[in-house]
Amino acid sequence: MHKHVAHNKKMKNFKENLRKKPTLFLVVGIFVLFIGIPFGIYGLTLNGGASLGGVLVLLGVFICIPFLVIDRILVNKIKPFKLSIFEFVFIGIILLFYLSDNKKLYVDLTEYKTEYFVIIYNNGNLENSELNWSFPFSKSVELNENSIIIPSEFKGNYQVELKTPKNWKGWRMNPDRINEINLKIYTNNKTELNQKEIDSLAKVEIITVGNTVYN
Repeated sequence: MHKHVAHNKKMKNFKENLRKKPTLFLVVGIFVLFIGIPFGIYGLTLNGGASLGGVLVLLGVFICIPFLVIDRILVNKIKPFKLSIFEFVFIGIILLFYLSDNKKLYVDLTEYKTEYFVIIYNNGNLENSELNWSFPFSKSVELNENSIIIPSEFKGNYQVELKTPKNWKGWRMNPDRINEINLKIYTNNKTELNQKEIDSLAKVEIITVGNTVYN
């Protein structure tokens, strides 16, 4: 009997804690739990690689739980508003680290007419294409006819986000390397190229942008 009363008292105190001491983590955490659990379970029912999405969602839910526990402990020592400010700053720092580690290079080809497009990684002998800043750490790039030229270090630091032409039915990406110059050749999905044709396109674009190796 006493154990039952004590249990009820703990539950009542817990509910009071949730109701009277809301914080940013509590609001976000409840949202993640109520949305993430059903979506994650649904994702697990899908076939193939799609089920991985469900696993990732549920993983995010489980990661969220320890933060909620810590939040409920700290809220008894720090005022909810002040704690929410600390949590907001913490989320901001984590988000900045994530975005700085997942920088994107946006290439807009929606009005593009040609059946192929080449990204050339500058080996030091070419002039880079014009780059524009895109919030917060990403960049967009101006086209040079059928190609863009970007610094070689971008290959490992930026993920290419390609907006494909309207008339392309999907796309293929063919990596290539010609005389120490790294390239990525994107083509319309219906355009199939052998290695000789890929090398030929690469050489044409390198010559076009001013490299004298093949002149």
